[in-house]
Amino acid sequence: MISKHSISTPHQDGFYLPADCARLGRVWLSWPSDPTLRDAVTALARVLADMAPVSMIATPGQENAARAALGAAVDIEILEHEAVRLRDTGPTFLVDGKGGAAAADWRFNGWGGRRDMAAVDEVFAHTLLGFTEVRRFRAPLTLEGSAFAGDGLDTLLALAPAVFDPARNPGVTRLEAFAILHQWLGVGRVIWLDQAHPDDALKTDVRALAAFAAPGRVLVTRAQDDHPHAAVLAATARELARTRDAQGNHLDIVALPAPMAAALAAPASYTSFLAVNGAVVVPAYGDATDDRARRILAEQFPSHDVRLAPALDLAVAGFTFTGLVLPQPARLLERDRASILPRSAWSQSPPDADALLQKYIDLAAADS
Repeated sequence: MISKHSISTPHQDGFYLPADCARLGRVWLSWPSDPTLRDAVTALARVLADMAPVSMIATPGQENAARAALGAAVDIEILEHEAVRLRDTGPTFLVDGKGGAAAADWRFNGWGGRRDMAAVDEVFAHTLLGFTEVRRFRAPLTLEGSAFAGDGLDTLLALAPAVFDPARNPGVTRLEAFAILHQWLGVGRVIWLDQAHPDDALKTDVRALAAFAAPGRVLVTRAQDDHPHAAVLAATARELARTRDAQGNHLDIVALPAPMAAALAAPASYTSFLAVNGAVVVPAYGDATDDRARRILAEQFPSHDVRLAPALDLAVAGFTFTGLVLPQPARLLERDRASILPRSAWSQSPPDADALLQKYIDLAAADS
């Protein structure tokens, strides 16, 4: 067993979760074993390849089909895996604002047992980090990367049904969860969303409900009264409107419409957009609200190229853009950010906070 004094956490070493709209060095996608999904994933990969390097992960034996479909615009990497939701099975990449990179490797148990899990997916994050040669920090929570989103400046949106799911993390308290997220993602404030999107069968996709457009500004989904999910979406918007970020400011709430797409296996939501290096890729569901959502996002990202990309076939099959795409941030020098790291969020915590944290450092060490 590793000594409790021999490891550190990402926060202790100056790493943090950048904003979803931070510059990316690469995006990762999975080549589906299901042929019916390949056209939709190919179309998404080609759109993203205009903005950032794209690596498509294929299982051995599938690389030729992936190369034939994608051509030279996308890199093909051969790694054993099964699930295509790479943001959930893969690591969460971190930066330190000084050109360094690391990643949190969460435990994975098939979304709390809601889906069958291949053994290769349980260790996929570790495998990918060895392949990319990025420093690994094993995390003591069972969690998926789609369950949270950060503003890059200390504030995190996190989906409570994922973090506090008894099938994922039995008995974990909010203080314990905050201790872990603070130390493994470098955040000082966690805003808990208490309900998942009603179409989110895996209870893990916070971006189906809300997304940061910038620090202090959150995009949410608002629905007409006749929409089947109007009550849940309105409750989420109210919850966010009365909370504050890590700087103590009330959040500025911007509404996006809710598409009326039906019979989908995944949430249809425009907050699942992808911000990639000066462009915003907006999921399009063939609904009258598609163009309205695009216009609102263009107002929120005035310096970006905002474009629609087909998402209906993916949603019918149970996938969102933000679940499929694993972002790897660029290793940028951020002088202002680097100058204030490391930070502490314990000034108002109970006196036993350090002991509580050490418990989870020991747990992560034993599991490494």
